Amino acid sequence: MTASIASLRSFLEVSRSLSFTRAAETLHLTQSAVSKQVQMLEQHLGFPLFRRSRGALTLTAAGTAYLSHAAEALAALTEGEALARELAGDKDSGWVLELSASPAFAAHWLVSRLPDFLAAYPGTSLRMRPRLPDISPVTERFDLEIRLGAGRWPNARATYLLGREMALVASPELLKGRRIRSAADLAGLPQLQRAQRGYDWREWTAGAVPSLGASQGPELLFEGFSVLIPAVLAGCGLAICPIFMVLDDLRSGRLVRPLGECRPSRYAYHAVVPSGARSNSARDRLLDWMTMQSQATARNLQRYLSGEHSNLE
Repeated sequence: MTASIASLRSFLEVSRSLSFTRAAETLHLTQSAVSKQVQMLEQHLGFPLFRRSRGALTLTAAGTAYLSHAAEALAALTEGEALARELAGDKDSGWVLELSASPAFAAHWLVSRLPDFLAAYPGTSLRMRPRLPDISPVTERFDLEIRLGAGRWPNARATYLLGREMALVASPELLKGRRIRSAADLAGLPQLQRAQRGYDWREWTAGAVPSLGASQGPELLFEGFSVLIPAVLAGCGLAICPIFMVLDDLRSGRLVRPLGECRPSRYAYHAVVPSGARSNSARDRLLDWMTMQSQATARNLQRYLSGEHSNLE
């Protein structure tokens, strides 16, 4: 006798959230139904998968060991069912994709382009969760992850998407009344800091304008581009941003590059697939589509850059 698909799904969702309540909400089931499925799986296996103490839920050592195999088994079953349905002529074959993406990448680039992908593959069910990989629970498993980094992760295959170009950006309102001829003309303006690694002031000033000193105002620290970019648009200060993420704002004039520079970044956004991951046609379709979309954005970015000249030339 093998574990049921319903039990595996309940186990995996509880493992991700470490909460029967949140797992029930995601699965559109009652909490008692999810709890019963997990209990049935534990009875089938003959050992507990979770440790329940003082309201906290954690995986046991056995549960952690079982997790990756259960995820692979369910992915294989889901893939097989979808493929069989597609070959049988079922247009609603139900491709299911688990995708994690940095909140800023999702909000400022991916989400606005998703209708194109969903129209091309109407049978796809997409579950996208915003995640910062450095602080994501180790129990989470995704078909595809959008990560910010140097492009090398252990036991994973990374495909470059976007983000190797960065620049100093600001709101025109912040610069009103200033004639910007050099970095010295920006002295005294607030410098907005980003909490995560990558696109930081130290890397930018070392390669671009070492003469630009540190901000003399209060520290303004933001948890990621999803809140940093709105702060720049609101005129809170200067910031270093990946150009692709603010390309529409630069073209419309909502933001400007006061120094007209473009600097290479050590970090960029990549699509990451775990090494040895099972074949997944839906994931491969999304990755191919995302690669083509990123290449189109890169071409638009280069056209934008070639049409402008640095103020420092």
